[in-house]
Amino acid sequence: MSRLPSPAEIRKKARQKWPAFLRAHLTGEAALPLVLPVARLAGRELRERFEAVRRQVAGLRDGEKTATRPGYRIEFRQVNHRQLGPQELPARIVIETENDYLALTGRDRDFARFKQVAACILHHEPLLRELLVRRPGVVLEFAESWPRLLAVASWLRQHPRPGCYIREMDIAGVDSKFVEGHRAILAEILNILLPPPAIDDSVRGLARHGFERRFGLAWDQPLIRFRILDPRAALAGLRDISIPLSDFRRLQPACSRIFITENKISGLSFPDQPDALVIFGLGYGIRSLKEVAWLGARQTSLFYWGDIDTHGFAILSQLRGYFPRVRSLLMDRETLLAHRRLWGREEDSKRHLDPLPHLEKEENSLYLDLRDNRLGDNIRLEQERIRFSVLQQALDTID
Repeated sequence: MSRLPSPAEIRKKARQKWPAFLRAHLTGEAALPLVLPVARLAGRELRERFEAVRRQVAGLRDGEKTATRPGYRIEFRQVNHRQLGPQELPARIVIETENDYLALTGRDRDFARFKQVAACILHHEPLLRELLVRRPGVVLEFAESWPRLLAVASWLRQHPRPGCYIREMDIAGVDSKFVEGHRAILAEILNILLPPPAIDDSVRGLARHGFERRFGLAWDQPLIRFRILDPRAALAGLRDISIPLSDFRRLQPACSRIFITENKISGLSFPDQPDALVIFGLGYGIRSLKEVAWLGARQTSLFYWGDIDTHGFAILSQLRGYFPRVRSLLMDRETLLAHRRLWGREEDSKRHLDPLPHLEKEENSLYLDLRDNRLGDNIRLEQERIRFSVLQQALDTID
């Protein structure tokens, strides 16, 4: 059933055009007149609802603009009805001027503030016009913050990729809490204002300190813990070491065999091995190793030892996606079946059920059996349940 809009509905539709109205102000395009079409009433509907339609028309006329009151104008069309005779019905609603639009929406103060803030932004940084046109709402959303946002952008333009922590940015009136709380809008601003060499375009989004990494700021990096398994290769006498990821990336260990194990205690108790080190305790944080180029060097042999469950195979597949030559250690069917009495149960919430593209044939076969519960309900064998002698035998057979 069609019906005529009420003055309140007209105001609501006008408010929905607010972003376009602001955008037109910035671009110089014409946002007005704004025309809102009115649905046609069928002849039968007009006859059956004639009194209701008359009241709706009267209500529309009550809200129409006058010589002293801004608002909308109604354009009518003539309808010749067989039973009711000639009738004038609203054809469309027209909002003609800026004054009419602002009066209808009640946004006159907002618009005055918008013009003031936008003019100030563009006076200092004309290049930001593209951001304001694309997202005009940010002008008022951050109305009180723009001076500080521009100050941060100016500082980073003068100090590209500074390598310092946000706390060390010495900007009058700007503290680290402000920068940390405005990373998203600052990223949009900096993407426009900074030159390409100041931006690491391989970093997308804000997750995992994306803002700091993209714009060359220091951040609280994850610590990589590893043990040097060959006493002869100890670093300054140290064998159990935790260092930030950036330092680990620069490391040039005198070891060509690298073991990665999911469990912390397995890493701590890993037996000594010549020319080797073990990295441990990362879990799915193993993604951080993707950035360590020397792990993929041809002279390096890389092994992963995880739990025999869907979770462990998912991590193995993830790691092999970074380093295709990774070999699994004690993650085979023989090891699983030999420790049947020590099987546990993998929690439903931690199971991985998707295809794993980087498993080898036998690994994938075992993964599918575990995933589909062909060996039992949510079977898992935690690596710390495997006898130490079995680990030692497996290490002795590595070529």
